[in-house]
Formats: sequence, structure tokens, C-alpha cells
Amino acid sequence: MPDTSYTILVVDDSLANRTYLTSILEEEGYRVIQASDGEGCIVQALTESPVLILLDVVMPGIDGFETLRRLKADPATRRAAVIMLTSLDDQESKLKAFDYGAVDFIVKSAQNSGEVRARVRVHVRLVIANEELVASKAESLRQITDAQRSLLVQPKDLPAARFSVYYSSLQEAGGDFYDVVEVSEGVYFYLMADVAGHDLGTSFVTPAVKVLLKQCATPAYSVPESIAFLNGVLSKTLLEENYLTAYALRVNRRSGKAVFLAAGHPPALYLPKEGPVGFASCENPCIGMMEGSSYNARTMDVAPGDRFILYTDGLVETKTDTRAWIESHQRLASLAEDLRGLGLDELPSALVLAAGADNQEDDVAVLAVEV
Repeated sequence: MPDTSYTILVVDDSLANRTYLTSILEEEGYRVIQASDGEGCIVQALTESPVLILLDVVMPGIDGFETLRRLKADPATRRAAVIMLTSLDDQESKLKAFDYGAVDFIVKSAQNSGEVRARVRVHVRLVIANEELVASKAESLRQITDAQRSLLVQPKDLPAARFSVYYSSLQEAGGDFYDVVEVSEGVYFYLMADVAGHDLGTSFVTPAVKVLLKQCATPAYSVPESIAFLNGVLSKTLLEENYLTAYALRVNRRSGKAVFLAAGHPPALYLPKEGPVGFASCENPCIGMMEGSSYNARTMDVAPGDRFILYTDGLVETKTDTRAWIESHQRLASLAEDLRGLGLDELPSALVLAAGADNQEDDVAVLAVEV
């Protein structure tokens, strides 16, 4: 198939005008295709993907304005630049063309070969430069994604931490993040976080949180003190619109104790080896919103075989589930009860599938921990 990078579509009901413009553009080295009306323009735009369209305004059938509107309404054709060609030299027509998405306007009565060449050259350059910029941004995001995922600890890295994970980001640079840190022998700190914003800036929060957590997830810090430490640093460094919600869990397998808190984050599911599924809830302020926020945690006795499931809100906020927050979490507890007999490795993915979060509209992360 021909390279479409320099393909131009000329649309005019006048054969003479099409021939004139084609001869000018072919002299410049462009590949030129033609259409005699709006419907033909749309078909050619879909099949040939021109970089630029020279579009007549006054044509039989649908006029140039309606053709332009349809081109810009279709994701498959909206990226082509459109220069309107018309004998109408009134301000209203120009404004309408620009409002519909045209990039330029050439009045037929005043057009000459030099003007056509110059205007086409400028807009082809702009389109190609924009495509290169988009490609460059996509590559940058891919590299960021690879770097971000390389920071996510895997179960094989810390087998004694006894955890499994499901992680899927909707965008290249996901806002969800988790980490597992060994505090001391038999004691592990688990963090599930969701960075508000989900833009390129959120990707830089992940390594910062990981470094900070290494510093504060130690026997010298309690769980509330660890989260307060994160808040103290991030509240000074994050952009105003960025903050974290997080769930922190520290499991001491030697003493049979679990300490946990939620910082603006959904509560963890608690699946005791014996007894009904419940929630380990302890509400606190978000992280990074306000310097000096204080945090409180809860402590509970745990036994070998008990499980916790930490997750982000993408697990319960799906396209098919529009129920209230409390109702959707109650459903989640019921699903977890049904999956109680699964192995630890299978649990996160099975829960995501059961909740319908595999068809996601947000990042989804699920971390299952077994005492």
C-alpha cells in the first residue's frame, strides 16, 4: 500500500479545478487523489488516509461544511488536516470552517500556484511534526510503563511475604501502585496506593513512594508513623491536584498480629481461615493533600491461613456496576466468599474476573496476602 504521509485528497465538483490543483501538487512530489463530492471525499478519506484534504465548500449533495463536520466526527478521519476551498470570501464562512475543524481557508478567486504550494507545505509539515510528536510521546510512555512495572515487586522476589497480585493499567503510565517491604524476619509491610490524576506526572510518584517506603517501613516506625512520613514528604512535593489514597498493612507472622489503616482508600477484604469474610477498615485522610495530617491504625489477631485482599477502586467501579459504594463492596465480600477455596496464586485474577473488572474503565490492582 502506498505511503500516505504525503497523500493529498483534492475534493471539488469542478474537474478543471481538480486538474489544476493536482498538477500543482504533483509537481511538488505529493501523491494526489481526487473526489468530486462530499460522499466521495469521506470514502477516499477512510480508504486512503490522506495527510491533507483540499475541500471545496459549494458542491452538489452534502456541501463542504457538512463533509468537514462528518470527517471530524469520525475518529478514523479526524486527524487529516483540511483546507477549505471556496469562492465565498465572507467572514462568516471562514469562521464556520474553522469552527468545524478546518486548518486554513483559500479563496478560489485569489488562489495562485504559489499560494497553494505554500499553504499546503506549511500544513503538511505541521501534520507530520504532530504525528512525530505523538509517536515520541507514545514511546516515552512505553518506556515509563516498562520502568514503572520494573519497580513492582513480584511474589517470586519475596516468597516469604506470601502474596500474589493482579495488576493492569488502563493508560500507559498507570496511577495504581503496590509494594511489599520486608520490615524484619517474619514481618512484612504491604502497601496498595492509587495516585490521583492518572496523567504522565503520576508515573513519577511511584519511584518516590517506593524509596520513601524503604526508609520508613522499619521496626523504628509504627504503621501510622510510616504513612505520616509519606504524607509529610509528598505534601511538599506533589502538584496541588495530585495526591494518594493508600491502604497499609503490616503483618507480623511471629506474633500473630496485623496492623492496618486506610488513607482515603477502600478497606481491605479479610478472609479468616475460620469465619465469615469481612472488611479490615480504619479510615484516615489521603496522603499528600495536607501537611501535618495525623493517622491512626487498628490491630487485630491473625492466624496462619488468614488472608487479606488489598485492591484499588477499579475493582468495584466497573461499567456494568453502577451501584452505591457500600452495596458494591458488599457484593465484593460475597464474591470473595465464593472464591475462598482457591489457591493464593489464583485468587487476585479470579476476583477481578468475578467482579467484571477485566473489562476495565480504570486501573485495577489486587494484592492477596496470606498470613
